[in-house]
Amino acid sequence: MDASAATVKAPLGAAESALLEIGAAEETAIRLRIHDASRIEWIVAVPLPRDRALAYEIDVELEVPASAAGRDAPWDQLQTFTRLDGPAEIASSADVTIDALRRGAVTLTRMLSRAREGFARHCQSAAAGAVQPELAGEPFLTIWLDAALRAVRDAREKLTRPASQGSPLLAKERGLVDEYVSVRLVDMLADADRGSRECAARAAAPSGFEGPAARIEQALREEMAYRRSRGFLEAEAASPETLERYIARAASLKKHFEEVLFLDRESELLDERVQLWTRVVGALVGGIVVTLPLQFILSMGAKNLGLGLLAFALLTGIAYAAREHIKERGRSWLTGKMVRFQSQRVLRCRVPARRLPRRDLLVEAREWCRQTTRTRPDPLNPEAGASLRATQVQYLHRGTVRPQADLWNAGVRRVLHIFRYDLSPLLPRLDDQVKPVPVAEADGKVAFVFAARRYHAPILVGLAVDGERQKQVGTLVLDRAGLRRLDRGSSETEATATETPRQPAQEDAVADRDLQLSRRR
Repeated sequence: MDASAATVKAPLGAAESALLEIGAAEETAIRLRIHDASRIEWIVAVPLPRDRALAYEIDVELEVPASAAGRDAPWDQLQTFTRLDGPAEIASSADVTIDALRRGAVTLTRMLSRAREGFARHCQSAAAGAVQPELAGEPFLTIWLDAALRAVRDAREKLTRPASQGSPLLAKERGLVDEYVSVRLVDMLADADRGSRECAARAAAPSGFEGPAARIEQALREEMAYRRSRGFLEAEAASPETLERYIARAASLKKHFEEVLFLDRESELLDERVQLWTRVVGALVGGIVVTLPLQFILSMGAKNLGLGLLAFALLTGIAYAAREHIKERGRSWLTGKMVRFQSQRVLRCRVPARRLPRRDLLVEAREWCRQTTRTRPDPLNPEAGASLRATQVQYLHRGTVRPQADLWNAGVRRVLHIFRYDLSPLLPRLDDQVKPVPVAEADGKVAFVFAARRYHAPILVGLAVDGERQKQVGTLVLDRAGLRRLDRGSSETEATATETPRQPAQEDAVADRDLQLSRRR
């Protein structure tokens, strides 16, 4: 076989592999990313068991600048969702339900996301010259584009083709699927175009990116023509109103289709549950402080009644002044005792009634979240005894996933917990003073570049399930304007020892640890 034949055969095999990969089941258990300018997002996937309940644990540690941290309750900044991972394959039956169409559209968007990631990975490899010479060039870079376009054609054939006997509601849903697929395809092509241009700018041979750029441009022209033929909303560069409507329409379509996978969440904060009881206990303690001296005074007799009334008035004033303090102390004590054996928040997730009329309980979990400030050795010279203050947000989630035969038979294999933590209360307190930085120019002269300080916030997300622990480490780079980027660290998987029955002393140690984690600063 000559070299030219080998050059052609390798991309064909890679194209088939790319198509299989974007349609395969998701394997990443932890995904960490920036959601917007002020929120960090982590998504943790827990396997759906087939025949027995499965226990798992999620723990997160986020360190924020102590000089800018406030006393806001971490629960107020934490936003959580729970949803099912869609089936790996798109339904091919012509007689499908509306929910099946919506799940198929979500599955396609996941395939497009993988194609975008694969294209970006190949572009970076080509720009760095890390690929074999015979695989470089247009065939190597366009395999992900071709796989994505083929997946879109197949999905449209299965999901948008009118059925012989279909209701008007089903026909309308097929039209929404068609529009949603078009929006996500355009987004994928736009990201691919931007990534290829950035890689071409730093590549040693930028001519290798001309073919993919032309392929992306052709696909965009064809898709825009398809949108016009279908009468979908179009945006105009000179019209801010149409741009706003297009963005709003895309957001509405995304919510419409992804909502089909979300579970019904029932969460309750322990503080709210025991708030009434803590007030009762606080009032009871305050009443005891007043009643006992009164009983003592009444038993003294009439001759000392005047002095007793004076003491009673004094004690009553002190008790009245200190009642709020007594109530708060009693509330903190009672909450701490209950949290030791319970949690700060109880979470239950049920399958929606439109999918399972019984609304079976699928996930049950206990959650803790706190913010603490501690001192640690200064990394510049830890042996000298210098220390720094660090504020850490800790989140712990212990749950159980129950088996569900109907979901398993429908192709669902994982439950996704989505967490978003809002850092906007922290941002206005960050230092934004612009300072001169000396830099050396090519001719040896020194110039000054003005730059503002940026802060680094380490974050760790861990998942322990079925005797295995995985973790994802990263560093947030932020300033007063918001989150700038996420520097990803290591992603590790390690086996954990099988748990043995705990002795009473071990139970006390675990309860003490839970209590320490649950108490707020």
